[in-house]
Amino acid sequence: MRTARLLLRDTLTATLIGCSMIWAGTLPAQSTEASIEQLWRDASAAQQAQQFSRAATLYEKILSLQPDLIEAEINLGLMHQLSGDLHAAMSCFQHALAKDQTLYAPNLLIGLDYLKLDDPGDALPYLKRATASKPHSAESLVGLANSYLQLHRYSEAEEQFKQATELQDGKNADAWYGLGATYFSMEKEAEGGLRHSSSPFRDVLLGEAYLEQGQQDKAIATLKGVVDGPSPVPCARSLLGFAYLRNSKNDDAAKEFQLDWNPQSSSECLLAKLGMAAAFADRGDRDDALRELREAAEIDLVFVQKNADFFWNYLTKAGAETGTREILGLMDTVDVEKARPSLAEGFWNHGRYSACSSALAASSVSLNVLQLRLLSRCSYYTDRDELVLDATARLLKASPADPEALYWRIQSAERLGLSSLSTATSINPESVSLHVLMGDMLRGKGSSSDAANEYRKAIALKPEFIAAHLGLARDLNSDGNTAGAESEVQYVLNLNPDEPEANYLMGEILVNRSEFAAALPFLLKAVHVVPGEALYVHADLSRIYEERGEFALAIAEIEQALPADIDGSYYYRLGRLYQKTGNRAAAARALEQSSELRRTADSAAHFEHR
Repeated sequence: MRTARLLLRDTLTATLIGCSMIWAGTLPAQSTEASIEQLWRDASAAQQAQQFSRAATLYEKILSLQPDLIEAEINLGLMHQLSGDLHAAMSCFQHALAKDQTLYAPNLLIGLDYLKLDDPGDALPYLKRATASKPHSAESLVGLANSYLQLHRYSEAEEQFKQATELQDGKNADAWYGLGATYFSMEKEAEGGLRHSSSPFRDVLLGEAYLEQGQQDKAIATLKGVVDGPSPVPCARSLLGFAYLRNSKNDDAAKEFQLDWNPQSSSECLLAKLGMAAAFADRGDRDDALRELREAAEIDLVFVQKNADFFWNYLTKAGAETGTREILGLMDTVDVEKARPSLAEGFWNHGRYSACSSALAASSVSLNVLQLRLLSRCSYYTDRDELVLDATARLLKASPADPEALYWRIQSAERLGLSSLSTATSINPESVSLHVLMGDMLRGKGSSSDAANEYRKAIALKPEFIAAHLGLARDLNSDGNTAGAESEVQYVLNLNPDEPEANYLMGEILVNRSEFAAALPFLLKAVHVVPGEALYVHADLSRIYEERGEFALAIAEIEQALPADIDGSYYYRLGRLYQKTGNRAAAARALEQSSELRRTADSAAHFEHR
């Protein structure tokens, strides 16, 4: 008899839970090879016609004739799954594995099923066995990587996703999507570690966020506090200079750049040379701008090429595009063989970041803490983000709260995440979920117009996709377009009046317009949103109850929102409410806490709810 083939389809998505297999009682009288062949042909035809229940019945008949035919048992499980009988499907796969634990298909299907059930721990052994059986199967690698990702084992997830991205000529969008999600998870984990730090690295991260979002005044105030402080952060003055430059304060910008590239100091930031090129170009001084850029390229061409976003617009507006392209097109001539770890600090101090990174990367296994810090800095500025992640992982293993390691890790993980997600979207531009995730990431970076474009692409592909409308509503609302935001939220509410996040957004829009009575029913429906957002629902409810003079309810609601207070405003409202009820002692405590939070508000604001 010929060997029966599995009829598994590449596009299958499994969603199973445990159940038991039900056998058909007594065996039919026919048990000949011819009858099995005919049944197999009929089952295959039924499956191709998507008559899954009929195909399942035929596979059961085959198994009644030949109970040990594992391939028929797996196909039976597949038919149960496709027809919606998940319990029977899982039982078939488990029954097949009881005969041979190494089988690829049932291990893969059960593992993917457990992931769909948000049970990555149970999924892991099955997906490990599937991957061991077929090491070059993108489906099993992505499944295994997803189990590690859900278990917060990010390094292992990264490894598996990267292997999957190398298959299928690098065109596996799911693998790139997962890799991007892994990097963003790394970023969020590092942000969580930096959130409660008093380190200036947190303030620099905030200043850069303000810079990206176009909030130049806030960026200047935040970064100025860092450079005037006692603990220097690499290139913080240059970042302040760019904030001044974008705020049309060219003289202030030039001053900061000159201070950050000072041959008399022990450390020079090459970013300052790019800043001076941009400042000269901003004044219309094309020749001096190109001179500064060329001098920077002579020091470290790779750095200049990788950081062109800092100066490109300024030089092109000054009419220096041709000269800039010539400089960026030069060939790097760094002699890596002469770069030894002992020279790395000197390379860093003189802006030779490529040589610094190469010197340390060659001996990365034996590096001490100071050298790992240098490797993180130099590699970040030359776009070698994987080296940054490796170095910072080692630093954080020894000291989990190390603010500098967290800072560089956040920066590189975000850059890798955006790059991976962009690749995924380019491979599969029709993926609605990819566009929404890209929109979420861009919104988080403050690129509201780009985020809105991604949400609109998703909506164009699938007009009823709720997540895209909610993302666009959030983006429009934060950008001051409340009418547009309200329209998107109303669309979602028309589809699902009980959708918690849509109710929260509508309630928030109405509260901000002081339409408190209209907002109340929406917010009462929204109390079951994800825990982080529920805090803001309670804050909005408190405003409504205060407006109605129901101070006890207002106090109860604002107290539930206090974990989200980042600038003292919630504690201030609580203090005022206590004053209205005559509780002076409680009011004093709340107002004191408000003042304390207000003093550190800018440092924490990077992590605020968006």
